[in-house]
Amino acid sequence: MLKELPVHITPKALENIKRILKSKQVPQGYGLRIGTKNTNSCGATSFMLGFDTQKTSDDNFTVDGIDVFINKKELLFLIDLILDFEEGEISGFKFNK
Repeated sequence: MLKELPVHITPKALENIKRILKSKQVPQGYGLRIGTKNTNSCGATSFMLGFDTQKTSDDNFTVDGIDVFINKKELLFLIDLILDFEEGEISGFKFNK
């Protein structure tokens, strides 16, 4: 098990995750899930973000009081990934490598 979260979550992203947790009244026991979607035919990996409960196949990390769940099989795909939040015409979370 990794001791350190393989994904860097920017302060802006963390602020918005906390806002969503509060405004959407995400139930106790749920944490932030960061993972991969099926890769497309050209081999690129897509990333996903959501709220979920911990599964037996997950590693659990804590960032500023928020549980972060990552499936152990997906950890290598997430190393050095940056989760950010961009504001503008289309605001939202963005993954950068």
